[in-house]
Parts: sequence; structure tokens; C-alpha cells
Amino acid sequence: MSYVWYETDWLHRGVGYVVLAVVAMRIVLGCLTQVRSARFYLPGWLAMSAHMAEMRRGQITPHRGHNPLGQWSVYLIWLCIAALALTGWLSRTDALWGEDWPVDLHAALSLALLALIALHVLAVMVVSRLSGQHLLSQMIHGREAPIQDKSH
Repeated sequence: MSYVWYETDWLHRGVGYVVLAVVAMRIVLGCLTQVRSARFYLPGWLAMSAHMAEMRRGQITPHRGHNPLGQWSVYLIWLCIAALALTGWLSRTDALWGEDWPVDLHAALSLALLALIALHVLAVMVVSRLSGQHLLSQMIHGREAPIQDKSH
């Protein structure tokens, strides 16, 4: 029974390929969608600086979709997932069979991904509170929620 959860079993690899396919599909859909909150953009340094200054003041301008730091964190999470898939695949190739570095890098990337996800979830909670948006419900149902006026 313990073999079913062994790190190189078919279930582990299958989940990895499915997650990679889901990320690839989300990237394609994000490039093609007309839904404002699901579109991709590349936030520049000025937008990120302004957002961080708002965070220090404790008030964040509500965004439709990801704020600048959130958008970059999503890209970093996806990059980590792609690197996980690559190192997982490399560790199974004949050319690198028996090499430790792909497996070690794969393990380090899995921990990095867990940390990034935890940080992202924490940031969603903080930004939801500071911006007056219920970001989690928007992520679940995909519809834009009305932005609450926090001025009074």
C-alpha cells in the first residue's frame, strides 16, 4: 500500500502532468479571454512601488483581477510548476538516470511552491481586508464582486 504514495509512482507523475496541463490551459485562456479580471498584464516597477506604498499605508486600491504583486506572484508560481514538471521529467530520463541533482532540485522546488502558495493565500487575506474586496469568492466563482467603498 505504501508504494501507491511513493514519490515516483504513476499517480504522482499523473498529477504533475495534469497540473502542468491546467496551467498551460490557464495561460492560453488568459491570453484569449475578454474577461478583464482574467487577462494577463506585466506590471511595471512603478505600479509595484505604488502598490507597496499603499500596503504600507494600510489602504489598497481595489483591482479587477490581480494587483501588481499578485500578478507577478502568479507568474512565479506557474514558473515553479513548470520547473517542477521539468525536473520531475528529467529525473526519469535515461540520460540522467541515477543523478541526484534533478531529484534534489525537484524536492527543493516542491517546498518553494508550497511556500509561494502559502504566501499567496496570506496575501489574498490581507489584500481582501485592506481593499474591501472578497477576493476568495471572486476566485471561486469567477465573477467580479462589487467594490465596497471604505471611505466611511
